[in-house]
Amino acid sequence: MFICWAEENLPGPQAENLFVRMRKLLFTFIFFPWLTWADSVEVLDGSIIQGKIIGMVDGNLTIQTSFAGKIKVPYTKISSINSDKEISLRLTDNRTFDGIIDRAEDDSLTIRDSDQSFSFAEIKHLWDADSTDPLILEAQKNALAMQMKWKHAIGFDLTGASGNTDSFGLGIRLDSSLGNRMREYDFYLSYLNSTKKDVTIVDETKLGVDYDSRFFEELSWYAKTDLENDRLEEVDLRATAALGLKYSWIEATNYKTSVRAGAAFRFEELGSDAVENLSEPALDFGLEHSQKIKNFLGFESDLSFVPNIDDFSDYLFSKDTALVIAIDEKQDWKIRSGLAGTYNSTPVPGKEEMDIKYYLRVVYDFD
Repeated sequence: MFICWAEENLPGPQAENLFVRMRKLLFTFIFFPWLTWADSVEVLDGSIIQGKIIGMVDGNLTIQTSFAGKIKVPYTKISSINSDKEISLRLTDNRTFDGIIDRAEDDSLTIRDSDQSFSFAEIKHLWDADSTDPLILEAQKNALAMQMKWKHAIGFDLTGASGNTDSFGLGIRLDSSLGNRMREYDFYLSYLNSTKKDVTIVDETKLGVDYDSRFFEELSWYAKTDLENDRLEEVDLRATAALGLKYSWIEATNYKTSVRAGAAFRFEELGSDAVENLSEPALDFGLEHSQKIKNFLGFESDLSFVPNIDDFSDYLFSKDTALVIAIDEKQDWKIRSGLAGTYNSTPVPGKEEMDIKYYLRVVYDFD
């Protein structure tokens, strides 16, 4: 009866629009009566999303659904919002209002018992009145991000070497970091041993400590030191210490790239009398890159170039480039496969400049 009256007394487009809305409402009420108690969002194409409205932040309304989890809808795509729950909203000028939505359509929202309407574009935050204010949640998130946290990793290697020798061996590496989003300490210790016909041909130990502290947006200062003992290269002790600036060149969701430059000092105590020990000031240049290719697959690379100040032809170049594959759902276990090694422009006589190792490492991350 009501639909027929609407068709006869309203203009054609309005009657058709009303008929469509009534049909949707009747269908929902008959077949899904439980949904009439849920919040709903209608988008411009006429689709209706049923669920629980979580809130609106940065112009996106989030609604929790039973079939697709959380869905974000830009306010520019919203035709109307329906909810019988009390909400809180904050405008772009930081005024706040509480109440039940009386009407939310045609790009505006009105709170019941209020003579004011707000356009969707004016709304900075909208949330369930029983939930926590998004500004408080953001403050809690920032406070959590500033807490110094430990992270650890232990890895076991199956490695090969080319250069001074071709071999296979086993190794272990321990990594620990303590930091927050502003500063971080990194520690590592690795040991690699390889034998061939019961003869030790690789016996290498490395230890390093890095520290960086961000002081202005993309800029931070860093200090680092690396210690190495390599019997194959006849290096009793190779030490490099550096201090300088690091620039976060790219910081995106899936990849990060940073470059660094600073002053350094190189010290080498060699096991051969044919070459003098090294103790010279140097420069430190480096590039760090990490990229998330897939949810389970990543790429990491760390390059370092340390030339002597007095003679740039005397330098040490090191690299560690690897693919990282997660092998469990929590991504605690990973396989790291890559190339690592050094190029020493002035090696001990009888040794090659290049000493590259390929490895396959099983890594376990834990807090």
